[in-house]
Amino acid sequence: MSIPLRRQALERLPYDDSRRPNMGLLLRRGLKELPDDSQGSKSDKTGNAKAELIGRISQADPDPGYAWAYRRWCEATAVDGFEAIELALIGRLYIGLTRDNPLETGITVGHAWGMPMIPGSALKGISRHIARAQKERQADPIAKKRLGDAIVHLFGAATDDDSPEAGAVVFHDAWWTPTPNSKPFAAEVVTPHHTAYYNLGSAYATDFDAPVPAAQIAAQGRFRFVVEGDPGWCKLALALLNVALTQHGVGGKTTSGYGLFRASPQSAANV
Repeated sequence: MSIPLRRQALERLPYDDSRRPNMGLLLRRGLKELPDDSQGSKSDKTGNAKAELIGRISQADPDPGYAWAYRRWCEATAVDGFEAIELALIGRLYIGLTRDNPLETGITVGHAWGMPMIPGSALKGISRHIARAQKERQADPIAKKRLGDAIVHLFGAATDDDSPEAGAVVFHDAWWTPTPNSKPFAAEVVTPHHTAYYNLGSAYATDFDAPVPAAQIAAQGRFRFVVEGDPGWCKLALALLNVALTQHGVGGKTTSGYGLFRASPQSAANV
């Protein structure tokens, strides 16, 4: 017996036959059913069904319409008031791992085209982290005060009178960059060895525990990062972002090397 994951009204839609499906929709609705594991341990069929869907998504080409939308975005932000850089991932990117979906492993995608994206809020957060770290390293109290004022102006701040101060720069969502023969998604596998131990410590972790392969999905390739505001502040924001992305990474599992980008000479200014 299996557990249905789709409403019957959706069964007539071509989820399984479409040549270029929306990847975001496929992530949320592509898994039709799961085997019922209530009678025992997790079935291999459950993992296989998820792995097959992730494999299909990772092999799919982006919709040609996305390249058109990407060009429009580039043209719209190639004017005064915007600054942009493009960076390539060194490996893979986990972003939005905790998003709810039947695969139990999420990834952030744009709603319209289903392509990977990095939220501007995440980019702003890691850039502010770098700026604050620079401030804490300052020994001169006057320089430290000036840096603090600059951080408040650049990123904004909450105030005592409940009227937050907006930042001078807007961090837009980063779009995945379409290039010839490139695929936006990649299949990943994690193999936790101590499942019972991680489940509220119900058993001790030992060297005899068997690994449990779990399929996951990640992003790969290049992304375009755009900020908006005064040109001087935008250049500073991109320099901070470049340091954050190339030295610390963004998203999940950054301590394992995920989410790291190659440095760009376009924003090599000293921070």
